[in-house]
Amino acid sequence: MLETCFGQEIKSEIFFKHVFDVCEMGIVLLDSQANVLHWTPWFSQHCPISLNDVQGKNLLEIFPVLKNSSLERAIRQALQNHMSSVISHTLNRKPIPLVNQAGNLIAQHVIVKPLIINATDCYCCIQITDITAASHREEQLKEQINTNKIIAEKLAQEKERVQVTLDSIADAVITTDADGNVSSMNPVAELLTGKFEDEVFLHPIESVFNLIDEHTKEILPSPVRLCLDNSDVVSNDLNHVLVSANGHRYAITDSAAPIFTEDRKVLGTVLVFRDVTHSRAMSAELNWQAQHDPLTGLANRRAFEVKMKTLLEQSRNMKSTSVRHHLLYLDLDQFKVVNDTCGHDAGDELLRQLTDTLQQHLRKTDLLARLGGDEFGVLLESCDQVVALKIANTIRQAVQDFRFGWQTQSFKIGVSIGIAAITGNESKAAEALSAADAACYVAKEQGRNRVHIHELDASGSSAQQREMQWISRIQAALDDNRFILYAQRIQIIPELDVVSQHYEILLRMVGSNNELIPPGAFLPAAERFNLIASLDLWVLDNLFKLLAEHVNDQAVLDSLVFSINLSGASIADDVLLNRILDQLEQISVQPKNLCFEVTETAAIANLAKATKFLATIREKGCKVALDDFGSGLSSFAYLKSLPIDYLKIDGHFVKDIVDDPIDRAFVATINKIGQVMGMETIAEFVENREIFDILAELGVNYAQGYGVHKPCPLIEILNLHQAS
Repeated sequence: MLETCFGQEIKSEIFFKHVFDVCEMGIVLLDSQANVLHWTPWFSQHCPISLNDVQGKNLLEIFPVLKNSSLERAIRQALQNHMSSVISHTLNRKPIPLVNQAGNLIAQHVIVKPLIINATDCYCCIQITDITAASHREEQLKEQINTNKIIAEKLAQEKERVQVTLDSIADAVITTDADGNVSSMNPVAELLTGKFEDEVFLHPIESVFNLIDEHTKEILPSPVRLCLDNSDVVSNDLNHVLVSANGHRYAITDSAAPIFTEDRKVLGTVLVFRDVTHSRAMSAELNWQAQHDPLTGLANRRAFEVKMKTLLEQSRNMKSTSVRHHLLYLDLDQFKVVNDTCGHDAGDELLRQLTDTLQQHLRKTDLLARLGGDEFGVLLESCDQVVALKIANTIRQAVQDFRFGWQTQSFKIGVSIGIAAITGNESKAAEALSAADAACYVAKEQGRNRVHIHELDASGSSAQQREMQWISRIQAALDDNRFILYAQRIQIIPELDVVSQHYEILLRMVGSNNELIPPGAFLPAAERFNLIASLDLWVLDNLFKLLAEHVNDQAVLDSLVFSINLSGASIADDVLLNRILDQLEQISVQPKNLCFEVTETAAIANLAKATKFLATIREKGCKVALDDFGSGLSSFAYLKSLPIDYLKIDGHFVKDIVDDPIDRAFVATINKIGQVMGMETIAEFVENREIFDILAELGVNYAQGYGVHKPCPLIEILNLHQAS
């Protein structure tokens, strides 16, 4: 074969064959069609394919991986254009699959040359050298070079400067020499300072980087100078504003760090700064929202309570002086008339206008806050009772004189104001707020549109007398069976228009004049004087009785679920538990029709008893709901230990989620944790469609509140479902 190719004698063929056999590289000879003529034994040692099996076949058919490779292009250049090529192992992305004894691909250095025999015959010679060892040595050499760079003192300055710059490449970076003169600037630094590097090279840092305080507008010292003076890092995150050469101002965070030699000699500094104009504005906006009411722009309840705590601490520290702080609690009279007559838009506009009126009659040091729907608070700092009373009456008169016009209608409102002193004797700020609230309640009871001062000595006894009067009324109502079961629908989300089958059982008292008395009037007294368990028992007995009397169609009852509230006293009472179990055995109501609700605070108060009680009724097939979740202090810590089907989110977090991002985040967090734990969530205080829609977006399962369904007698609910 070789004789045919090269026109050599037999001796030449033997000679070249011997040369091929001892050659320590891979040589592959191809004809003009890139078919294999021969390859060296070295090649055979590193290739599992026998030369005899592929001789005469196209190289690309033998090694398909070479298609569209650098080697294929080099072969084509050699055969068609008579050009030689060198393919470095670093560029050879598709090498010939040659392996060493360990089975690993060898690193290959490839030379492709044309072999021109005459004007018409051209062949291709491929030389392959195993440079695996050389490649390894190359890597080792690179590592050694890097090590030497770290060790070498003459490269310490450049290495540290490059390293810090690389670490901060996304930010603006300026480097200086030991005298504080500019050495380099990256493009971000040029953009923010309004200067190019070549303009300020070796100029003092002050020629390009100047700071002022965001609030005071005073010129600030250069962080580079402070860094050079102290040989230490100088960092700033707040209130720094960079004034650029073109007049633009950027809120920034900045940090200057010294660059040292190995013997701790300062070579210069690296200044890194970042444009935080947008994020600082967003942070300020979020901080403002967290402390202000979005409707009126006044301080919200959180900000009000923080200021109260501050004044309380001041009062504790100045008890010997006659100066005191006072608190006003304002509750608008007849505000509901505006909302009911003209809608919430009118009510919102009234509150905005009234806010301006209130602020006009306060001192600059006074803090006015919106505490709730139509409730306001005023903190009067360093104000004695005489002045506080004068300010309160001025506000009362201003509100009385205020007229609100909406479309064709005009409204007159009033305000009831309670005054309480912040004496320093309160254990917490909430006590002062509660005292002012109680005084406001008295003002309303006395006829509204008036001012009442909280009296420390009288308030406790009067409140106790009112509660004692309720005790006799509750007991008489129990004896005369003067209670009515009400119900409020718990609506599945998002199907607001489809009547849900789930209801919470509520209680109303019938007064001596046949008036309906809401539970908020008598339940606190019942809990305080241990009558609450009797009320729970009355609800249970009469609910079961009513269901048995009015539900003739069992199929109707099967689809309904009734939630029954149980007090902390009831879940700790084994007698009541046994009463429930006996009722479930005797009546036709199935356990699946019943859900027992217990408040979060009641569950925390006696966790072991609550767990046992709830687990027992749940084993019987009843559902269990945890009410007012979020009002406790350790909600998530104990939640896993309670057997719960429904998690009712405290309405105080729900009612403001349209305007308050913090409450919205809180509701979202509770819902997510409930869902992860396999519970369905119920949001309370859902007062309008906007709240309902947001709850649907958050994935809450049920909604309950006046915006969904107003409570009505239970008998009406039963008749409705029987008729349908």
